Amino acid sequence: MRRDLFVLGVLILSVMLLIWNGSSFFGTIGRLSEGFGIDHKLSFTALTLNVALILFGWRYYVDLQQEMERRAESEARAAHIASTDGMTGLLNRKGFAEEGERMRTEAMADDRHVAIVSIQLARFKVINDRYGFDVGDEALRRIAQAIESVAGEQRKVARISGDEFVIMTVVKRGGREGPMALAEAALAAVTKPMMIEDKLLNVGAFVGIASACPGELKGRDILRRADIALAHARTGRIARPMWFDEGMERELLRHSEIEQSIRGGIDQDQFIPFFEPQMDLETNRVKGFEVLARWDHPLSGIVTPDRFISVAEENGLIGALSESVIRKAFEAAVQWDQPVDLSVNIAPIQLGDAWLAQKLVRLLTETGFPPERLTVEITESSLFSDLDMAKTIVESLKNQGIKLALDDFGTGFSSLSHLRALPFDSIKIDRAFVSAIHHDVEAEAIVRAVTTLAEAIDIPVTVEGIESEETHAAVLRYGCAVGQGWYFGKPMTADQAEQLLRHGTADLVAGTEDKVAKSA
Repeated sequence: MRRDLFVLGVLILSVMLLIWNGSSFFGTIGRLSEGFGIDHKLSFTALTLNVALILFGWRYYVDLQQEMERRAESEARAAHIASTDGMTGLLNRKGFAEEGERMRTEAMADDRHVAIVSIQLARFKVINDRYGFDVGDEALRRIAQAIESVAGEQRKVARISGDEFVIMTVVKRGGREGPMALAEAALAAVTKPMMIEDKLLNVGAFVGIASACPGELKGRDILRRADIALAHARTGRIARPMWFDEGMERELLRHSEIEQSIRGGIDQDQFIPFFEPQMDLETNRVKGFEVLARWDHPLSGIVTPDRFISVAEENGLIGALSESVIRKAFEAAVQWDQPVDLSVNIAPIQLGDAWLAQKLVRLLTETGFPPERLTVEITESSLFSDLDMAKTIVESLKNQGIKLALDDFGTGFSSLSHLRALPFDSIKIDRAFVSAIHHDVEAEAIVRAVTTLAEAIDIPVTVEGIESEETHAAVLRYGCAVGQGWYFGKPMTADQAEQLLRHGTADLVAGTEDKVAKSA
């Protein structure tokens, strides 16, 4: 700026000298020249230099102005790039924070509230894995356009992470109808099927909403609340927008405490296997055990899985936890005198691990447990998320001699197609149907239909939830081969399972799970 003013001053001074009274100027120059004996040519040369100085200064001034304009444009372009998501053209997290602050200031001036709708895509990773990143990127762009179209020009839309979008809007105090309608419209737009490169794509989503007085909370705090509501919807698999409430935050804190405890429990080897007997329904002999995880907590005692499994899955800890429990189960069972089968459950998130089969084979090799005595149980819901990945893992397991069971049969989305697509060795009927067969006609019909189907395709059936002699007789009459439930014995420790095999009775373990429940 100082250089610019200096150049401008020189130009002005030069012009003033030049336009000075011509006769006076030249007369003065002439008299000075004669007085000092200077030739008139030298005077003319001085005048010419003065004119050249003016032209040079003017050109320099113009170039300087153009440079400043280019610099301003470059700075504006850099600021735009820094605040814009390069993939979708929406605001990024930085841009959303800046624009959100402006919107918050305007809302405060108008005595209105700020509402944020947080949207996270579901099953999007499958698209990238199955069809490649080009298709995934195009899907993201279309989703961004759909959200932007729903939001309109008056609201701010941003992509703040790989698969998460947010919308900020200003609403009247306490107004919920507008944000809810906006969230529902955005959810419908995101989940609408897309055709990209002759591939029909259908992406799911979870949505959280939060609003607050802008004078009480900053934009990032409102966004955090919306994300908490979104996490609540994701955990509960709720396919509708969820409003934030204070209870969600308290639950999040409790989950955070449990998460930290789980991490410590894994490091300190606190998770152990319990064994639920699986019986031959005709002979009442132990055929095998289902391995169940328990937490041997130093303060709470034995903690049942309903207290920690979901938290472990949400925070990516289920793999390490499951591997620790399965290893201990193999190490115990390989020492038993009577060879029996073991069944282990695989969480849906674990089925997305391409190295799952190799990890199980490594555990079998290191512990010496025979692979032909292992059955891996997979739920229908996990198959629905990525059937191609499941096929790859299943083929690897089958090549090692490991058996495969379809767990919770009848509760998923496409049971018959799964039976045809994957080489299952058995299917398990969910306990919800078995426990209700005496008072629910539909449940009884489902059990009959499944056993008839299994017999037709020559796949044995295991039933869960047998808790009475009457239920035992009923499922045996339907043609079920293997059963488990508290009628035969509750989940027990490795030592108790060994005693059960040695004595051939489950009486000695009666009440084991009752003690577990009390200590939990």
